[in-house]
Amino acid sequence: MNNSLLEIEKYLDGEMSDEEKQTFETKIDSDPLLARELKFQKEMRVIYDNQKWLEGDKKALEKEKSQQMLSFFKSEEANVLKNTIEEVVSQNRSNSGNRNLLFVSIAATVAILIAISVFLFKSPSYEDLYTDYINIENIPSLVSRGNTNGLLEEAQLEFENKKYKEAIHKFKVYQQNEVSINPLTYIYLGVSYLEMHQYENALLQFEQLSKSNTLQSKKADWYKVMVFLKQKDKNKLLETLQYIIADKSNYNFNKAQQLLKEID
Repeated sequence: MNNSLLEIEKYLDGEMSDEEKQTFETKIDSDPLLARELKFQKEMRVIYDNQKWLEGDKKALEKEKSQQMLSFFKSEEANVLKNTIEEVVSQNRSNSGNRNLLFVSIAATVAILIAISVFLFKSPSYEDLYTDYINIENIPSLVSRGNTNGLLEEAQLEFENKKYKEAIHKFKVYQQNEVSINPLTYIYLGVSYLEMHQYENALLQFEQLSKSNTLQSKKADWYKVMVFLKQKDKNKLLETLQYIIADKSNYNFNKAQQLLKEID
């Protein structure tokens, strides 16, 4: 078992110190692959909890990946596999003097589950990748001590509540009436359009961001990548990612490299 899986097990089992937990959660925020593996392991525990392979949290099972897994577990092959594993584990548990065999049995079970996860999740969809990389919650807040613009506060609140239609209206009103526009509104409005599948409008906002001549302007290409993910436009997606990784100083250089690997 690799170090990442060991860390995930300690995290889910509540065996980490506060410092270790904080370090691990920081790593999750910056590593989409680790975040997706953690998500998978959580769903696996729901399904496999207490060896009740087909019971668990219905909300988790509603997700597409869990549904794929559930279909596998309902198959005859999975039923044979389950019975074999449970029989071996049961036999070795009754033999308290042979801990090595018990460990081997459990390790074999884990290995099989990992193999299943690799089989089921080896090719994430563009929608999965968009969800992993968009990180809406990481967009800097428009609300600060020095900001007294009530319209922006209202618009951000609508955005955070996923009321994107209402957010679009308020951000547009703000941009139409301000001479000096907060560049973050290009991101908020662009992502709002993106969530509403208004891709051309989203790209226009990110183009405005690119031309804003501010620190935020460097983020424009990354958000264009998010548009092309949503559109499933592989050519433009690859072209923009290649542009980002051409210069290490570009925003989200490392994430762009990782996303390229996942697409290929």
